[in-house]
Amino acid sequence: MKILRSKLAIIIFLGVAVLFFTNDFGLIDIEKTAIITAVAIDKEADDYKVSVEVAVPEATDTNAENQRALISGSGKTVGGALKDIGDETGWFPKLSFCNLIIIGNGFENENVIKVLDYFAKTMQIQDSATVVYSEKTGEDLLKATSPLDNISSFALQKILLKSTGFDNDVITTDIRSFCANYYSPHSSSIMPIVKIIEQRADVDKAQEGGANGSSTSQGGSSKSSASGKTVFNASTSALFKNGIKVGELDKDLTFAYNLLNRSVERSTIKVDDVDGINHLLTVVSNKPTIKLTATDTDLKLSINLDLYCRLSDLNSVNSDSTFAENKPLSDKLIEATKTKLEKDIGDLVLTEMQTGCDILKVKDLLYRFNYKHYHTYKDNYLSKLNFDVSVAVSGQK
Repeated sequence: MKILRSKLAIIIFLGVAVLFFTNDFGLIDIEKTAIITAVAIDKEADDYKVSVEVAVPEATDTNAENQRALISGSGKTVGGALKDIGDETGWFPKLSFCNLIIIGNGFENENVIKVLDYFAKTMQIQDSATVVYSEKTGEDLLKATSPLDNISSFALQKILLKSTGFDNDVITTDIRSFCANYYSPHSSSIMPIVKIIEQRADVDKAQEGGANGSSTSQGGSSKSSASGKTVFNASTSALFKNGIKVGELDKDLTFAYNLLNRSVERSTIKVDDVDGINHLLTVVSNKPTIKLTATDTDLKLSINLDLYCRLSDLNSVNSDSTFAENKPLSDKLIEATKTKLEKDIGDLVLTEMQTGCDILKVKDLLYRFNYKHYHTYKDNYLSKLNFDVSVAVSGQK
């Protein structure tokens, strides 16, 4: 029996050794693997143009950066455009690692769910992939070079998916949430708008006092030979009703939306000109409450927000190191903050009523908590809606 066990152990060991030394257990050598990190879709006439950003790991002892490639294909469908990429390159990459989908030009009056459904229903991409709307073409967004990262999609994710402890002033939407909202009773969705901000291509060395660096002389002025770079801004948002873009939220209204829908701990609020002083407040906690009350003659939305803040900065001529001691909020500062936020939240509700994009999910509240009156208001609830907003701001006294 012992001899049989010994022989069996030797056979198993030899089998494992063969697998290990011949094929690495079937594992892929990451150094030779390219993966799609982002997909951009633009509409050109009746065709979809799909551009994919491919990250090619080539890290060595002397180079820690990854290389990237941008490949495009066209087709009558998104799947057809992806197949076109494969037909032209001979390479059919998977989308398992794709974390970003960009909606670009041509979708101003087009239902974007036609595009997103392909990714949501074919299960080729993870549900947590972020969805954004591009101010320019999606291809331009992927072509942009940024000092934040060699791969533009990674640079974009830095501003879209901020680490804990930074401003939560950007809308974050993934495929799962966008499609869930589209197929819900309110049929309204939102996603961030990404804008490209051009940085100076050249730095005037004469103004830098002859700083070290490679430069070329031009017209008596010395300028660096560094190529131009771009950064991204996603502080505004696009509104979609039934998958079609119907409006936008500016930076203030985007933040107001975040105040009502997620924790914005450590986000900042600028309150200007309180007795001639500009203040910066940091949110310690935000507790929103949204309630809908329906009667036979009235439909009322009540929004309450409890905000606890601390003073982070001010431009007073008397400010000094004692500022770090967490000064209490003055009554005038509290009132100014309250007034500002009540106005922004009120404008957010008005924007919802004007565009028909129910991002506050009023119809869901009507269905779930006021079903008795659902059929009375379901077709015109936004035009019948009355609302009031109350913000309570507190801080150290």
